[in-house]
Amino acid sequence: MMRQTVRKMISRWVLLLVAPLLAACASPSVPDQYYLLSPMVQPVSPAPGEATVIGVGPVTIPSYLDRSTIVTRSAANRPEVNSGYRWAEPLGENINRVLMDNLDRTGVAARLEVFPWNSRDMVEWQVVVDIDRFERQADGNVNLTARWKLVHFQSGEIVTAAKYDKVSTPVDQTLDNTVIAMSSLLADLTAEIAARIP
Repeated sequence: MMRQTVRKMISRWVLLLVAPLLAACASPSVPDQYYLLSPMVQPVSPAPGEATVIGVGPVTIPSYLDRSTIVTRSAANRPEVNSGYRWAEPLGENINRVLMDNLDRTGVAARLEVFPWNSRDMVEWQVVVDIDRFERQADGNVNLTARWKLVHFQSGEIVTAAKYDKVSTPVDQTLDNTVIAMSSLLADLTAEIAARIP
């Protein structure tokens, strides 16, 4: 009799301990939120006869940003991976596509090609972008640091090479507005590049 009573008590205690874990497992998990950079250059009508064929790429990003989860910084040497907040496509591909879309909106290109292309694509100018930093910093500002160059594709001559290093302050510290600030910096970089294309 005594043994059965002890077993019942143990069973009750085990049930009390396990029940919260089972409840936590059964509760629905919060779905991931997905983000995309977007073109923000205002479309203009191209000047007839002056546009050219522009190839965009390669565009490179640091390996710590090359992940599906959005990265910000909590200190100069401390990247923060924001669990549950993801890019809807690989960040490098997203940047490349937005750069092309922004360039298209500036009206400087008759046609745009994505890297790699072939000789039949008749690319005249190549835009190469190496991004060093592109995330929200510990001070709340978004920083884009990139080295870019404009290459005459047929001759291989580097016509222009420059470093872009600017910040944008998001409306608030949400990732929604962080991504908007990132998109505005990409638009500004695109405008700088477009202004140097002959």
